[in-house]
Amino acid sequence: MLYLAIDCGPMEERATCPHSNALSGTSGSGIVAGQKKAADLTGLPVPIISKLVDGLMHMARTNIDKRSRLLSAAVELTYQNGFEATSLADIAREAKVPLGNVYYYFKTKDEIGEAIVELRLAKLSAQRQRWNEAGSPKDRLCACVQGVFENKDCLAQLGCQVGTFCSELHKAGGPVATRATEIFAQHLAWIESQFRALGKGKDSNGLAVHLLSAMQGVSVLAHTFHDSGLVARETKRLKSWIQSL
Repeated sequence: MLYLAIDCGPMEERATCPHSNALSGTSGSGIVAGQKKAADLTGLPVPIISKLVDGLMHMARTNIDKRSRLLSAAVELTYQNGFEATSLADIAREAKVPLGNVYYYFKTKDEIGEAIVELRLAKLSAQRQRWNEAGSPKDRLCACVQGVFENKDCLAQLGCQVGTFCSELHKAGGPVATRATEIFAQHLAWIESQFRALGKGKDSNGLAVHLLSAMQGVSVLAHTFHDSGLVARETKRLKSWIQSL
């Protein structure tokens, strides 16, 4: 079960404005020197240059904030209501962004779906880095399973966010669904790599499929029966199985 999607707070994004990039991490003296150089080139007074730069940086921060709010709202609403049932108007309302502004950041609903997929992939990558800090392949696999356990209440209430999202997308098909396949593909590949590190060789893929299927399956059952205890029992069994290998 890919519990990574439950943490749906917006990811930090860098400003794309070249002015803000140029000034990011620059010392105060460096900024002043840059403003003086700009004043020499444009003939505008330094105070005017300073106000223009401040305005550009504010616009960049505002744009990033709005996009992050829209994406965060999209993640939360699609988890609660499904991707198809969530409209752009719903997302704009939840993010407290005027509907007309949504099209500046996302031209279509598919673009929002693609952004959700990329967010999932980035968070999965960050999780793999944390799991890789564990001392052994068995410990890494157990850390992965432990994440499912820690998310048991959300699973019982609403199901696996990634699993339900990908399943819904694949019913409709299309490029977003194809891209979403990569979420599970990367997760499965990482699990398989841990079994290979354990020396399981040609059996590694089958073991990885077994483990991922068990985690996804218990998330479905927990949601169906609204019973987080199912997750607790199954994850305990899975960790014991991993340690016995």
